[in-house]
Amino acid sequence: MLDGLFRPRAVAVIGASANPYSIGHIVVRNLVQYGFKGPVFPVNPKGGVIRSMQAYESILDVPCDVDLVNISIRNVFVPKVLDECGKKGVKFAIVHSAGFKEVGPEGEALEREMVAAAHRNGIRLFGPNSQGIQNADPEVSVYANFTFVPQKPGNVSIVAQGGGMGEMLKLHLHNVGLGHRMYCSYGNECDLTMPEILAYYGQDEGTRVIMMQTESFKDPRAFLEAAAAITPHKPILAIKAGRTSEGSQAVSSHTGALVDQATMAEAMYRKAGVVQFTDTHQMIKAAIAMSTQDPPPGNRIGIITNTGGPGIQAVDESVSQGLELARWSAAGTAKLKDALFAEASLGNPVDVVATADHNHYHAAVSTLLAEADTDMVMVFFVTAPFTDTNAIAMRIKEATEGSHKPVVVVVETFSENYGLIDKLRAADLPVFEFAEDGARALAAMNRDARLRERPREEAPALDVDRDAAAKILARYRGSGSYLPQADAFALLAAYGVPVPKTAAVAGEGDLAAAVAQTGFPCVLKVDAADVIHKSDAGGVVLGIADTEQLNSAFAAMRAAFPGDGVGFLLMEQKPKGRELIVGATASPGLGSLVLFGLGGVFVEVMKDVAAAVAPLSRPEARELMGLIRGRAVLEGLRGEEGVDMDALEDLLLRVSRLAADMPEIVEMDLNPVFAYPVGVAPCAVDVRIKVS
Repeated sequence: MLDGLFRPRAVAVIGASANPYSIGHIVVRNLVQYGFKGPVFPVNPKGGVIRSMQAYESILDVPCDVDLVNISIRNVFVPKVLDECGKKGVKFAIVHSAGFKEVGPEGEALEREMVAAAHRNGIRLFGPNSQGIQNADPEVSVYANFTFVPQKPGNVSIVAQGGGMGEMLKLHLHNVGLGHRMYCSYGNECDLTMPEILAYYGQDEGTRVIMMQTESFKDPRAFLEAAAAITPHKPILAIKAGRTSEGSQAVSSHTGALVDQATMAEAMYRKAGVVQFTDTHQMIKAAIAMSTQDPPPGNRIGIITNTGGPGIQAVDESVSQGLELARWSAAGTAKLKDALFAEASLGNPVDVVATADHNHYHAAVSTLLAEADTDMVMVFFVTAPFTDTNAIAMRIKEATEGSHKPVVVVVETFSENYGLIDKLRAADLPVFEFAEDGARALAAMNRDARLRERPREEAPALDVDRDAAAKILARYRGSGSYLPQADAFALLAAYGVPVPKTAAVAGEGDLAAAVAQTGFPCVLKVDAADVIHKSDAGGVVLGIADTEQLNSAFAAMRAAFPGDGVGFLLMEQKPKGRELIVGATASPGLGSLVLFGLGGVFVEVMKDVAAAVAPLSRPEARELMGLIRGRAVLEGLRGEEGVDMDALEDLLLRVSRLAADMPEIVEMDLNPVFAYPVGVAPCAVDVRIKVS
């Protein structure tokens, strides 16, 4: 439990100073200014008085027990101070000081020394190079942090790796009057980890929404477990900095090239049920809505407006975000007709016209919320000078009472009328300035609701020959090399992945025995680690129909690829199918990621791929297939028959299980996989597998 950190009974500030611009001084000021319910003890080796409080020369001089210390002293002195804190019985230490592993090897060694000092004294460390923590719960009101945003109680908790990003999230919640619940920016994460903090937030009854910003994941698997336990009950909204990988790096397969930082984060968030954002503004707007509104039961939106243009914008943005326009029942349409002006438009959006009064808005909102086909409502209104806008605001709130469907309000007004917005927010209605923001917030709520509804299953048990696969890999483990094609196909076959009949060919004398296994027509391929794109290099001959063609093709290929370490493979030629790519790549700390998309040359041109964390459950495999933009190609276009999705799902399950069972596989590239109509199993006709 982290109560000693987020609900301390007493706090000491080591490095407190009378200098108003020092971190120690600001921490003391924040603790006192925002009414921390326990005692605060400044600690400075010179003693004296700081902010009208006695400063103690050592933590050992503090007259009572202390749960939490804030440390802002030179980095080299931190280990010694932690030994003193251990003698005092301190449970948690926030280290604001920098100069540890973020500055290089010398700082990294000092950080290890600091962690060792903490552990031998039974202290948990937060940081270093960190802002600190806050808990705005009125029973605690602890601002053990050196930042500036005023602390106001709310129900959104924030965990951020980057202090600047965390402060920005907190600031924008403050600017709309919401405040926050708990906050921390954890810095180097040398001891106390982000997943531990996340789990603590998840158990906090006062936290309704969690926002998180990360730059990297120290323990991805722990994050998955913590987040997956929370998301069925409360939303986690996440944004990751550093979603692109700059610079050139030699890659050996399509899978290695396509799985970047953004893909890995997206796969991990999806597995955990986290709502991902790439835009900070949108994440904050979604948190505002989720802080007061329940998730929608579906994706159908009803829109009410008193002016045309913004209503059209609301429609366009809603549809582009995956929402559907609700349709009214005959009874609902009749209610609208009876209650609104004759000039009102009764479609979706409902245009109540500019002169609509508070009763018209009440009738429109209450009618749409009562409609079975409506899952959420957006209300847009311009504060026209010829209407009582305050009355409109109150009647909108009255219309929402008793409904669990989310409602957002978009108000177009000027600064002198911001009191109206305050009244709406005080009534627990999220208010935005732009129709697009309202639509995006509702769409994010819909994404969260759909993630909560997903079936959560374990990866299925499959009939595989794990021992045979392990024996193949044992011959190459630790080599950092690629498996010969024959062994790579045998490895897939051990896990039930459909592959062609194959035979290794070392020389001309092997051809007769090989073709006896594969039959005609067959395919001859070069098998060399440095030949990545075999077709481009002339290392593939298709449609070999007889022995004469086979001998000729082998002679030509042997001449084109001379030297030791070059092998050849004869394969059964499979009929052309829909070309797909299936792959896997190792992700340190997480396991393996499975990749799926359109294959062949299109993978390079379109890069239409998606990834998921292995091993896959059946719902996850089906979801992965639906994530690519070209999913309609799988279902069949212009009279063409679609592919066997059940068989393709089984192939994905088997590849993901192989990747999860055999962590020595660092890259696996099945490209292309030929997919066929229902009743015909897909087949991996080319494969590259690299071991660690």
